[in-house]
This record gives sequence, C-alpha cells and structure tokens, in this order.
Amino acid sequence: MQAIRAPMILSCALVCVASTLASARPLDDVVASKVLKVVAYDDNAPFSFAENGEVKGIDIDLGRAVAKELGVNAEFILRMPGEKVDDDLRVNVWKGPLTGGGVGDVMLHVPTDRELAMRNKEAVIGNPYFQETIALAIDPKRIAKGSTFAAFKTHKIGVKMATVSDYFLMTFEDGALINNVAHHVKGVAGAKEFLAGETAALMGVRSETEGLLHSLGSKAEFITPSMDGIVRTQWVIGTAVDEKSRDLGYAIGAAVTKFRETGELTRIFAKHGVTYLPPPGS
Repeated sequence: MQAIRAPMILSCALVCVASTLASARPLDDVVASKVLKVVAYDDNAPFSFAENGEVKGIDIDLGRAVAKELGVNAEFILRMPGEKVDDDLRVNVWKGPLTGGGVGDVMLHVPTDRELAMRNKEAVIGNPYFQETIALAIDPKRIAKGSTFAAFKTHKIGVKMATVSDYFLMTFEDGALINNVAHHVKGVAGAKEFLAGETAALMGVRSETEGLLHSLGSKAEFITPSMDGIVRTQWVIGTAVDEKSRDLGYAIGAAVTKFRETGELTRIFAKHGVTYLPPPGS
C-alpha cells in the first residue's frame, strides 16, 4: 500500500477550494450545511479516481446519488489507502490525518467485515452495497466455461504482480503453472495483453478487470473456478461513519436500499462497465 498523501478535495464537477474540514457531523448538521463530505480512495478505478481535475467512478456516482437523496451537494475527498483499513478509518472517519485536513461525513468502499468493525468501535461500518469477487476473464475460444486452473498448464494467464491472485497462480500444484503466468505491474497492461490474444485469461478482482476492459472499449466472459488456498475470494463493501453520526449512517443506508430496489445501483455500475453483484441477503 502507498502511504497516505495530502487529500484531493473535489466537487461534483471540477476541483474546488474546500473549506477546513471539521469533525464528523450528525444528519441535521449535514443537511443544514447543504454539503455531504464523501471520502473515497484515490487511484481506485473503476470506483474512484481523478481525471483532468474531475472525480469519476462508481463510488463517486453513488456519493452524488446519496447526497441528492439527502437534499444536499456532494464534496469528495480522495485519499490513498494506508497500510491497513484500520488506518483508513482512523484518518478518514473519526480522527483525521496527522497532517491536518479533518475527516469526511462518510467513507465509501469499506469492507463490511465483522472483525474489522469490532476493532474499530469509533466507526460504524455497514450499508453493504456491492460484493467483490476474484474471477477470470476468459477467451471462450480457448478456455471453456467449465475449465479449472489445470487449463493454464497449456494456456497463458495474465495476473497483476504481488496480488493474492498472483500468489495463488504461482503456487498452484507446487508451481505447475509458473511457465504460463504472464505478470504485469499496471492493470491496463494486462488488459491490453488479454485483448491482443497474448493471454487466454486474466485473473483478478472482477470489478477492476471489467472496468479496465470497459475503458478500452471491450468486455469479456468470466468464470470463477474453485480457488482452494485463497482465504477470501469474495467480500462485501459498504460505508463507514463516525460513531457519533449514526443517524447519518441510517439515512445513507435507506438511500442505498432504495437505489438497490429501484435498479439505480445496477445502472451506476453498468455506466462503468461493471456487473452489479448485490451483497448476499440483500
């Protein structure tokens, strides 16, 4: 993970001069101020990133939709991740960075993990809105939908270096796939190699792969073969608010539920080329 750097604060359209950020606020204060301060991860396409001075992505569109539902405007704060999500919650939700800058009213893209929530009582984690999953984009002319990883003993598969997927491929059956694993540092490089036919499959987080392919004007079929050895192949993301702002969290949760029921979440994800996968039980 990269170290936390100075936050990038942007309005719904162009870069704005942000006022000094205060501590987390309850719902009434947010509504009175007419601004919802939304923290999202920087350089986290297709969910949140800056391009030509404008913030874009799934989480950005979700933040705008939530703000509109509350009758306020959205102000975005993009920050790089810390070494652990616990650090991100401290910096973005309840304490603020050591360098100053304050916290947001809500943080998006937070894993809704029970142990994480138990360790961070100052934050309230909830409002699940999407299920992430590790999957393989495939060339169906070379890789059948029912294939297992044994197929890559004879076909090349691309993967981002130093990821869980990379470790899995390199250790599969004591290194049986090593000669057919094509590493890349930047996700876009792997996507281009896949589209050029240099690899028969591309392994990684499905939403990231779909977003990359969409940005290149393409899409792919996906499979999720058994991945014994990976501790977690699926996880759910949601929101986090300060413990003192529970009423704001409830209001955001109501908005997220509405967007899921009306199909708005599906539309937001589709805009960025990503298949919407609802959290289990939603």
